Amino acid sequence: MIIDGHRHIVDSFEPILAEMDAFGIDKTVLVGIGVRDLGPVTIADSWVFRWHFLFRTLGMLKARQLVSSPTFQHNLLPHPRNDAVLAAIGQRPDRFLGFAFINPESAQAAQELQRCLALGMCGLKLALVQYPTDLGGGKMVALCEIAAGHGIPVFMHLGLTAASSRADALVKAFPKLRFVIAHAGVQCFAEILALARRCDNVFVDTSSHIATAGKIRQLCAKLGAGKLIFGSDIPVMCGGLAEALTKIDALTIPASEKAKILGGNLLNILPSVSTPTR
Repeated sequence: MIIDGHRHIVDSFEPILAEMDAFGIDKTVLVGIGVRDLGPVTIADSWVFRWHFLFRTLGMLKARQLVSSPTFQHNLLPHPRNDAVLAAIGQRPDRFLGFAFINPESAQAAQELQRCLALGMCGLKLALVQYPTDLGGGKMVALCEIAAGHGIPVFMHLGLTAASSRADALVKAFPKLRFVIAHAGVQCFAEILALARRCDNVFVDTSSHIATAGKIRQLCAKLGAGKLIFGSDIPVMCGGLAEALTKIDALTIPASEKAKILGGNLLNILPSVSTPTR
């Protein structure tokens, strides 16, 4: 079974389903959006992603300029949209899974997470670039307590500040909670590689241009296939499923190990999803 563990949905799920069928994707984890218009945050592949030092310096400078710009701030929604995900998993639970996209600083964060879980979602998604929070703070702890209570994983795109990107203490505070770190750790590649080696409850997502084929090879060699989770991040930072799948196909590991990355690992950390209550 192949599962795309990270894809965004704006409205209709039908075009996503058609692409899944074309590429042999059995299921997709859908995440909503946190902006009014995806255009300004859709990022094409670039040579900056090929050299981590440049990405960590020049790339992060550009990212900070983007998120601090008036255009970005106007485009940002105070509360990410989850209803398109709920519609998709409600109509096609055989093909779609949903992660609740939450702004941890929102006064409605816990309530929205509980709503989404009651309606069938099976994970928590945090985009800490757009919605930064202190990973050691009370708001993050409260969300992790809900996640732990439901047995769902926490999927995190680390932020641009120290407080929103240092996950060590949080991971250790919740040893039974599974954390998936998006985009090979973004600017914290070496730190997340080390954290995943130390902690059994940390997994690494392979999605987006940031998670280059070279980084995925290194992660696989040092962590083993059992620590990697396949994802695309379409349409934000991925050109299509062919691009995302090619990076996994290129790994020189047995087919049984690739199967772990392409869906087996994710299935192992997801709860059994009950019938949604409506």
